[in-house]
Amino acid sequence: MEENSQKPSAEEQNEPQNTPTSPNGATDSVEKQEPINTPAEVEIDLETKTAAEEAEEIKKKETKTEVTSESSEEAVDYSSMSIEQLISAYKELSTSDHWLKNHSTIQTLGQIFEEKFHADVEANKKAFLDGGGAEIDFFYKPEYKAEFDQVGYEYRKKRRSHYKDQEASQKVNLERKKAIIEEIKALIGADQNINTIYKTFRTLQESWYSTGPVSRSESNNLWETFKHHVERFYDFLHLNRELRDLDYKHNYEEKLKIIEKAEALQEVPDILHASRDLNTLHQLWKNDLGPVAKEHREELWKRFQDASKVIQSRRQEYQKDIAGAMKKNLEKKMDLLKEMKALVENKAETHNAWQKALKRFNELRNDFKSIGHVPTKESKISWQEFRDLGRAFMHEKNIFYKNQKQQYNQNIDAKKGLITLSKEILDSANWDTKVQEMKTIQKDWKGIGFVPRKLDNKLWSEFSEIHKVYFDRIKTGYQHLSEEQETIQKEKRAFLKKIKSTKFSKEPETLQTELKDLWDSWNTLPKIGGQTEVEMNKEFSNSLTKIVNEVKMDAKTQKEVLLGLNSILLNNNPEKLQKELNEVKATLVRLKTERTQLQNNLEFFSDSSSENPLYKNVEKQINDCQSKVDEVQEEYIRLKQIKNAQIKRSKLEQAEEESNQELEED
Repeated sequence: MEENSQKPSAEEQNEPQNTPTSPNGATDSVEKQEPINTPAEVEIDLETKTAAEEAEEIKKKETKTEVTSESSEEAVDYSSMSIEQLISAYKELSTSDHWLKNHSTIQTLGQIFEEKFHADVEANKKAFLDGGGAEIDFFYKPEYKAEFDQVGYEYRKKRRSHYKDQEASQKVNLERKKAIIEEIKALIGADQNINTIYKTFRTLQESWYSTGPVSRSESNNLWETFKHHVERFYDFLHLNRELRDLDYKHNYEEKLKIIEKAEALQEVPDILHASRDLNTLHQLWKNDLGPVAKEHREELWKRFQDASKVIQSRRQEYQKDIAGAMKKNLEKKMDLLKEMKALVENKAETHNAWQKALKRFNELRNDFKSIGHVPTKESKISWQEFRDLGRAFMHEKNIFYKNQKQQYNQNIDAKKGLITLSKEILDSANWDTKVQEMKTIQKDWKGIGFVPRKLDNKLWSEFSEIHKVYFDRIKTGYQHLSEEQETIQKEKRAFLKKIKSTKFSKEPETLQTELKDLWDSWNTLPKIGGQTEVEMNKEFSNSLTKIVNEVKMDAKTQKEVLLGLNSILLNNNPEKLQKELNEVKATLVRLKTERTQLQNNLEFFSDSSSENPLYKNVEKQINDCQSKVDEVQEEYIRLKQIKNAQIKRSKLEQAEEESNQELEED
């Protein structure tokens, strides 16, 4: 809940002034509103209602209390009143019982008064100046102005006092509502009678709605917090029933498990052992588990009794013929011993075969132990044979895995050897000639036998990483540098670093000369060759281009310098020159084709169509296309000239080289 009236502005708190002032507008006040959409008191039945039903019932019984203002007074034309009438109306409204609601009207009165007072001042000033007085000597403050200022001061003082009291009241309300929320939070989970808890909650809820408003800045957050904990409380109301249902469900599931275990005891050969387990299950049923839902009680107990009767019946039959039962048990044990002996004699030869044999041998051992008593005379003999067969089986298994471990070690050493060989090839100077050898190593790896999975994964990770690096080098043209090449590379790196710290001229001609000198200096450095040389030349070219872009000059001059630099770069890079030449030539052909198509389109128009918008549009497109053709044609000629110069220089270098060879032969 919140109150929509606002506090007075800073200017409204001022004392009355000795000079005329115009009042600032203040916000309208609105009467205090009661909360809307707040739940009224309702009664709930904890056994039948859910939190959703409770919320629905509250929603249906919501109450809304709207405070309506008194009927507004008939509209009054204050602008037609005299100054004395305005002061009288201002005083009457500001001192009436409904002064707070009249704030907007009072503001309007103040504005009209200031306008009339200003007109009166101007009229008196004009008369004063017309009478020969100096403007600096003019002063006019009539008694009605002092009277109006005093009434305004009293009104503002009353508003300040009102809002001060309101603020104090809101603080008290805030603390009370916070305390109510804390008390509701304390009710959630309280170990008391649920009806007592609910009555306390209803009292707190009523107290909340009877508490007055709080400040606007706190109102929304406080209301959301209250709603949140009310929802939590309604959830808690139904928790007892839910916990009871959960307990019933738990007991039902556990008793089902006990019944299933009792039914499974029917398959246990040793009736004495089964009887002992059944007694344990009865103890669990009686002492450890609580009740289940009424509709399941008889059904579960009958099923448990039926399973128990089967075991008890077997126990009674066993008691009648103990000797015969022992003899049968002995026969069963001897059959199991024969099968165990066969597993020992028929040795497995592979890991999988041994695992299957081990699984079966353990099953036979468990079956042997589950069989009931045998005659005392035969008991020691059968147990001794059982233990001997177990030791013999484990001995053979250990021998097999000991030998297999040796084979595993050999396989591990073989894989480590291939890893070492792969590393040597990767680090060798002529690594790029060993492609076939690396492929052979991969094939040999696949032919190596079993290695324990965890170690095999580790070895494979190392092996595959080496081969990935190797074949990535093959694909990307990686270059393994010699010591001499590394020295050249460091020298070129130092040259590039020096360029970055050098300051260049802002004069275009001087800058072009500096760039040409840098290019010549770069070409005098020894060559590394291979992909490394290509990458470093690319980095050098980018550095020169960056220099031109960073020098401050007009766009046209900068373009000319970049063209000159581009000519130098292309002149020394035949591959890049040919690539750009091909791209420009393709662009030129495309533009000419486009121009021809547009010219053909123009022929469809008659001679009288020159003013047609479509005709003008096609004509404009032709002119634009022609401009592009001219620009690309010019670029093509420039590149062609560089290409011809390059070819000419290449022929001269070839002729000079042939001449030198002839001289050497002579």
